[in-house]
Amino acid sequence: MIKHKSAFLSGLSAYICFCILIASDSVAKMFRNNSFVIDILFSEILAFFIPTVFMILLIRGNNKIKIPASTSQLKSKNIRFAIYLGVITCLVSFLLNLLSLNIGNQDVSGVNILGIGARDIQKDFILYLIFLIIIPAFIKEIYFRGVLFTVFSRYAGTKIAIILSALVFAMLYLSFYTFAGAFVLGLVLAWLTYIFKSIWYSVITHIVNDLCYLFMIWLTDTYSAFGIWKYIIPVSLFILLIFIYMALVSTEKLLLSGRVPRFKPSNRPPKQAVCILTLNLGAIVFIISFLAKTVFKVI
Repeated sequence: MIKHKSAFLSGLSAYICFCILIASDSVAKMFRNNSFVIDILFSEILAFFIPTVFMILLIRGNNKIKIPASTSQLKSKNIRFAIYLGVITCLVSFLLNLLSLNIGNQDVSGVNILGIGARDIQKDFILYLIFLIIIPAFIKEIYFRGVLFTVFSRYAGTKIAIILSALVFAMLYLSFYTFAGAFVLGLVLAWLTYIFKSIWYSVITHIVNDLCYLFMIWLTDTYSAFGIWKYIIPVSLFILLIFIYMALVSTEKLLLSGRVPRFKPSNRPPKQAVCILTLNLGAIVFIISFLAKTVFKVI
C-alpha cells in the first residue's frame, strides 16, 4: 500500500498527460483525422480527460475528489472580473513569451505555438473557438483546478497548492519559451478557483485568455508586413495597464465585501508537504521527462 497514494497518483497522472501530448500526432494519424483543429481537440481530450477519470476512480473513500463546479455564485460583476483577468493573463503571457524568445535568440513568430495562420483563423473561426478554445479550456480546468489543485491543497495548503498546480500546468505546455507565461496563467486560474470555490470562473478566464491570444496571433500575422512588431509591445503594455486598473477596482470590491477568503495552511510543515508531492515516483518520472523534452531535447 502506497503511503501517500493521492500524491503519487497526481504525479503519475501528470506523466500520463505528458505521454499522451507527446504522442498526440501519432494518435491523430492512427485515427486518420485530416482536420488540424479536430486533431488537437482529440489529443487534448485524451491527455486531460483520461488522467481526470484515472484520479477520480482511484482516489476513493475519505479522500474522494469532488470537483468544485457550483454555478450558484455566478454573478455578472464576478464574471467581468474573470474577463479582465483573462485579458491581463493573455497580455502578460504574450509579453513573457516574447521576452523568453528574445533571450533565447529565437524568432518572435515562436509566440504562435501551433503555427496557425491568420487565414486559417478567419476561415474557420467558429471551429477554432469551439474546438481549440472552449472545449479544451473546460477539460483542462477540470483536471488542473478541479483535480490536481484539490489534491495539492489537502497536502500542502492553499499557497503551495496554487504554485505547484501552476507549475504542472506550465510544464504540460511542453515548451521552455512558453513556460513563464503559462505559469502566470496557472497561478491566476488556481487563485480564482479557490476564492470562488468553483472552476467556472477559471474556465471563463481561460477561455478569454486563449481567445485574446488567438486574436494576437491573427493580428501579428496579418500585419507583420506592415511592421506591427515595432508597436505591439508598447500598445500591449498600455492595454495591460488599463485592464490591471479595472481588475484592481474589482479586487478592492471583493476584499471589502469579504468575498476573498484567507489561504488555508497545511497540516504538515511546508517542506514536508512539498517533498511528498514532488519526490514521489510518479512526480519524479514526470519532472525528468519534462526536462528531457524541454531542456535536453532528447524526447
